[in-house]
Amino acid sequence: MSMRKELDDARKRIELLQKQLAESKAGEEGLLELIGSLDSHIFRCTKGNDGNFYPSLSEGKIAHQYNMRTHQVVGKTLEEIMGDEAYQQLKPYYTEAFEGRTAEFRGFFFNQHVFSVKVIPAVKNEAGEVIEVVGITQDITDAYNSEIESKKMSDVLNRIIEFNPYSIQILDDRGYHVRSNKAFIKLFKTEPDKGWSILKDAQIHGGGLQEQLSRVFKGDVIQTPPIWYNAHLVDEKYPDNLICIGSVMFPVFLSDGHLEYIVLMHEDITDRMNAQESLRKNGERMKHLLSSNPAVIYTSDVVPPFKWTFLSDNISTLTGFWSSEFLNTSHFWAEHLHPEDKLSAISAIESTLVQGHNVMEYRFLCKDGSYIWIMDETKLIYDGHGNPIEMIGYFVDITNRKKADRELVLAKEKAEESDRLKSAFLANMSHEIRTPMNGILGFADLLKDPHLTGEEKEEYVGIIRKSGHRLLGIINDLINISKIESGQMDLKFEPVNINEQVDYLFKFFSAEAIGKGLEFIKYCPGNYDEAVIFTDKEKLYAILTNMIKNSIKFTDKGSIRFGYKEKGDYFEFFVSDTGIGISKENQQAVLERFIQVDSGYSSGYEGAGLGLSISKAYIEMLGGKIRIESELGKGSTFFFSVPATTEIPE
Repeated sequence: MSMRKELDDARKRIELLQKQLAESKAGEEGLLELIGSLDSHIFRCTKGNDGNFYPSLSEGKIAHQYNMRTHQVVGKTLEEIMGDEAYQQLKPYYTEAFEGRTAEFRGFFFNQHVFSVKVIPAVKNEAGEVIEVVGITQDITDAYNSEIESKKMSDVLNRIIEFNPYSIQILDDRGYHVRSNKAFIKLFKTEPDKGWSILKDAQIHGGGLQEQLSRVFKGDVIQTPPIWYNAHLVDEKYPDNLICIGSVMFPVFLSDGHLEYIVLMHEDITDRMNAQESLRKNGERMKHLLSSNPAVIYTSDVVPPFKWTFLSDNISTLTGFWSSEFLNTSHFWAEHLHPEDKLSAISAIESTLVQGHNVMEYRFLCKDGSYIWIMDETKLIYDGHGNPIEMIGYFVDITNRKKADRELVLAKEKAEESDRLKSAFLANMSHEIRTPMNGILGFADLLKDPHLTGEEKEEYVGIIRKSGHRLLGIINDLINISKIESGQMDLKFEPVNINEQVDYLFKFFSAEAIGKGLEFIKYCPGNYDEAVIFTDKEKLYAILTNMIKNSIKFTDKGSIRFGYKEKGDYFEFFVSDTGIGISKENQQAVLERFIQVDSGYSSGYEGAGLGLSISKAYIEMLGGKIRIESELGKGSTFFFSVPATTEIPE
């Protein structure tokens, strides 16, 4: 209940009591008892001829509290009762009441309390002059202090609004502008025109703003999208300066739930938006640089298990895995290391914490199941106090470099082996050439002896002829291998009946094979005249000749079989023997240059070791392949294929 209403009620009670008192003298005691129970101070007062005011009734709890009940004040002036200071405050109001007007004074200070006093003209004489007034005094200390605090709070709130660095705009429940602060004027340069309402603006601009306002009416706090604003477009006197404004809207409801105000807070977010745009552009640049960079950039924790904190997206190009697979699984990287490299790679990371920097190389299992070689360089990052806080590094695929390094090593080893074999070959050549040459020269000298018989001369000439053929074969092999090595060996394709070739070779080597006590067998399937292909006749003859000669040379008992089989689009030739055989580790080696000198498996047999290597080169030139099936001590079978072409190949 408001203070004014209490005073009005008290005045009505006084008037009622006066009426009751006038009607019944007997009720005066009951009336006084009732007044004494009131929290207020009820009084009656007359004005003496001396101009002083004399209380005739003074009751109520306040009168009792301050010893101002009727029997305590009757005969005393108001000034004597209240004291000079309090009396001077009240005197003008009593004077006004005796002049016929109701007077009210709020904020009367007495005995550290605040009171309100209302004085009402009550009794007039025949001349119409007021001769008695009635009044009520109430203790309003709490209400007064509350009003002071409310006013102080209101002043504080007003200052908060007015001097707030954020622009504040207050609208009524219909969206019309009520007030704004200094920051609003500074931001927008002017206040909205009369008749402007945000609700009208929402209808003009469509559903987005309407939807936001409907949520505000429901009590939501809404952050509106950034709006670009230029005061120059409103008034040309303002600079042409485009700014971006961010706003927040929220409602203010009364206690009964009625919407009283809509508050908008605006902020100049131009710098923020420009910074965000700059960050976005820089982010796009960085993303492009990282994605197009062959190096994968990463950062990780400095404590085990060294969890990844960042990994550039181009890791998927390198390994096939997404960066999220590394980031979300702490052991993902370690689980994909090559088993032979895992221990050293993990140890290298741990050593980085001591050394501050590390470069390592390891193999990593990609998503497609293949391994790649990675060079991983890691550096430790420290804070201002020298404590390690993060590791940063990059991956680079060095598979091609590793392959090139390996090829260089193999090439070096091959060159060294080739040099060794050639040195051994040259040493052997001196023996291979001197042996037949010594035979030729030695027996040529013996032929000078006039005492030789005819049989002896014939024997010596045979030895000279045999040594000459041997020397010629060596020279031919050297010429052929030189042509092959230099790429000057030519091919001459022509129709070749391979059955005729097999027959010729069988007849040519039969005597030699039978002479060693060997069974010599040929194999020619199919129609004799239909076995015709386009190939180099001389090369085919040389291949088979070399293989048959080798079989005869390295076979002391048993048999030698040779021939071919037709297999679709090629003919597969073979030469099989029951000779000394070749160990598995040497089967590939015998096809290389000069291998007889180095292998040791055929020691005691003459030869330069060029026949099979020349044969292999010829086979590959004709478009075929060679393979060996052999077991040491049980014999060997050499297979080679020749395309079954019926036309001259390109």
